[in-house]
Amino acid sequence: MPTESAFFFAGLLFVAAALGYVFARLGQLDEADRGPMGLDYVRGLKFLLKEQPDRALEALTGAADLDDDSLETHFALGQLFRKRGEMERAIRVHRDLIERPNLKRDAREQARFELAQDYLSAGLFDRAEELLSELRDSPRFGLDALRRLIRLSELTREWERAIELRRELERRDRAAGRSMVLAHYFCELAEQARRSGDLERASAWLDLADSNRPGSVRVMLLRAALAGDLDEHKAAADWYRRVAQKEPSLLIEVLPRLATACQAAGIEAEFSGFLGQLVDEDRGAERAIALATMLDPEMRDERAIDCLWRFVIANPTLEALIDAERIGRATESERRQSIEKIRKALRKMAMAGRDYRCVECGYISGSMTWQCPGCAAWDTVRPRVRLAFDSGDR
Repeated sequence: MPTESAFFFAGLLFVAAALGYVFARLGQLDEADRGPMGLDYVRGLKFLLKEQPDRALEALTGAADLDDDSLETHFALGQLFRKRGEMERAIRVHRDLIERPNLKRDAREQARFELAQDYLSAGLFDRAEELLSELRDSPRFGLDALRRLIRLSELTREWERAIELRRELERRDRAAGRSMVLAHYFCELAEQARRSGDLERASAWLDLADSNRPGSVRVMLLRAALAGDLDEHKAAADWYRRVAQKEPSLLIEVLPRLATACQAAGIEAEFSGFLGQLVDEDRGAERAIALATMLDPEMRDERAIDCLWRFVIANPTLEALIDAERIGRATESERRQSIEKIRKALRKMAMAGRDYRCVECGYISGSMTWQCPGCAAWDTVRPRVRLAFDSGDR
């Protein structure tokens, strides 16, 4: 991943190229013939090459007029400062451009768009929203401004506003197409309604999400949670089963919830039978069941415990460490007691190695989120458990 120094070096290469061009154009002129703009511009570039950004800013922003070359240098400089996190300098560059009375319309709109991005990066959301809203009708920057406004609505969790903007984007840009993102916005609203105790409103939001994206795993999980809130535990268990079958990567998260729903509904035998079905259909599910059993002390189903035991004896390190042969010769009661002790120890290791990873950008977080905090992609974060002696991820 590019470092701050790499960004700065790339910027310096651009500036060096610009400086060479300017010297080529001005090299045959006497200093008196270059005019104030030429001198300020050259001084600014020299200060940049000497890594004196403040003096460079003073010189560049002091130029009376800008030609196309110096204008592009200003934009490159502002973007460089933003990438390096030097927001005050980036804002100063773009503000200086906007305040120039003779700036062409396209250049002014670009400067306003760049300034809006500076404000977004700096967390000045109100200022960013004002500029982006003004640019929504721009032929050149309108769609990009709309996308930034959608992102801003996501950051501020204004989901109804995000829905409105996303629908506008889909109307204006055929390439945007019908997106699954709307379903996530409806789910976010459903979660808000559920937290406030308005289960009827939450269900209505989920209906809209389902109409936008039929069969969504997130919608099914929320329907299961709502059914549990209404003490409809068998219905909740049915929803969790559907999620487990459709998205095996979420088994670690879903199986404990399914076990709880089955227990509340008095259908524990169905849970055990479902675990057997999962293993019969996919041998890889056995490892997920074992990990879920490690992580949740309430998972007491015999088939789940057996999956955990097979996971243990399949690992040579663990098998030798716990003396699996001796445990295998013990009575059933002694064996269960030994497995429970092993389970408690493994749970500590599993909890220490548990996290959530985005399959798109690799961002790792400590909790399950539906939108990646790193790349802002939706539905790309999955649970992962890493044990020191185990090379697999699930």
